[in-house]
Amino acid sequence: MRLLLFLIPLFCCTFLFSQDVIFLENPSFEDTPAFSRPPMGWYYCGQSGESPPDIHPGGFFEVDMPPFDGNTYVGMVIRDNGTGEGLGQRLPAPMQQGVCYNFSIYAARSEDYWSYSRITGEPANYNQAVRLRVWGGFENCGRRELLWETEAIAPAQWKQYEMALRPTQSFTHILLEAEYLNPYSPPYNGNILLDHASPLLPIGCDSPNPERPPLEAVEAPKLEDLRALRAYLAEQGLQLRFTVTGAGIERHLFADAAGNAQQVNKYLWLMGRALSQFPGTEVLIAVGGESDFVLQERLMHFDYTLQAAGLSPQQYHLRPRKRSDEKKEWLWPVEKVDYLIQLVQK
Repeated sequence: MRLLLFLIPLFCCTFLFSQDVIFLENPSFEDTPAFSRPPMGWYYCGQSGESPPDIHPGGFFEVDMPPFDGNTYVGMVIRDNGTGEGLGQRLPAPMQQGVCYNFSIYAARSEDYWSYSRITGEPANYNQAVRLRVWGGFENCGRRELLWETEAIAPAQWKQYEMALRPTQSFTHILLEAEYLNPYSPPYNGNILLDHASPLLPIGCDSPNPERPPLEAVEAPKLEDLRALRAYLAEQGLQLRFTVTGAGIERHLFADAAGNAQQVNKYLWLMGRALSQFPGTEVLIAVGGESDFVLQERLMHFDYTLQAAGLSPQQYHLRPRKRSDEKKEWLWPVEKVDYLIQLVQK
């Protein structure tokens, strides 16, 4: 169900990598399902006194659509009292004035989104179609420039919406906002579901609709035995790096052999692909972190990336690093990096 891309050698993509790709934090809105709470990495943008967006699927409001990517997605509503919901975040690097960006996101409408009307106080189905607006700004929830506005998000199944953003200033923040189809008509109750946002990908601005450049194709080699697997995991694992803040894992943009776009750590993804060749082998991953927040963020990134690689959850076990781990045998010395890997035969 992911984006199909043409596979051509990396040297054909010079322009793509002459500018920085801007990765969003938690682009698939992964978190524990909950209502009235924005997912990790995103902050709530909406009117004071109103509830934030919801993390689905969690069995509330009768929203039961499966995620497009990962385990969760976000739902935002507009209301009959004229209020609506939005999500924003500070970008890791500013958009560049004069540079165009390809951006895409999967969106859908839930046919059931039951809550209470803000006007009548009675049960109401927030199931009408809305549109998505993408804003650039310089502060949390800033709306300095409207970068894109979609058509009505009416389908009750996931659909990719692709857009070319043309910022006129070097915006530091991005905002995703649910909006009425006609802001001048009486307000109504509606919803939009969002999942699997792409990075902001620099593209040429010389055409009305700049297209996403092709990506490098990546795949793990065919490994003959456990000895080769052990060597390959050690080689790839030592290249993994954490982000500047330490909480996340450095990400890359590439395509797998089937042409599916991936925006995860390439080395960890390749490790997952290699492990999937040996279904009788499990891997233990012990992850360190100087605080509980950093540790939980890292564990979430490891879990998401291995799932994206198609590795069965029965083949890997994630846990916090322990002091006793220093006495055990790992694929590399314990002082090399802040996470450890050990192969276990079933």
